[in-house]
Amino acid sequence: NNNFSTPFRVLETTISDASVFDELYGKTELTIGYVLRYYFYTTIRLKSDSNRLTSMDGSKFNIQSSNDALEVAKSTIDVIAGMSFGLEEHRKFIDKYFSGCIDYTKVPNPCASTKEYQPVCGCDGFTYNNRGEAYCAGVQSVSDSACQ
Repeated sequence: NNNFSTPFRVLETTISDASVFDELYGKTELTIGYVLRYYFYTTIRLKSDSNRLTSMDGSKFNIQSSNDALEVAKSTIDVIAGMSFGLEEHRKFIDKYFSGCIDYTKVPNPCASTKEYQPVCGCDGFTYNNRGEAYCAGVQSVSDSACQ
């Protein structure tokens, strides 16, 4: 029982090619678009002037400026995870697909990491700039070098 103006969120993106959302999301068998739509109740509008998320209550949030679908999706999910209902959606998704890999109870808040680029591959299938960045995301194990 909520007072939301819409039962879904809207991601407006500068990306113009819908097929880039058909790539797999990390070490899941799910596409980026499916994850956003099904697990985070977010529709995608292409060819927008900027990357922006409109929440169910109409609030607007800036999303990372990028034409990379995965980066836009991860930035969007990070914003959603900071919302009251979004936090629960995020936890359910992590528990289902990244249990044993990501422990959101161990994510320091706030978390600081260096800007150095020493890429590591997280057990979730995502490349992080360094071990500190992976730690800040709750990733429990990494291997040296970028994910393939």
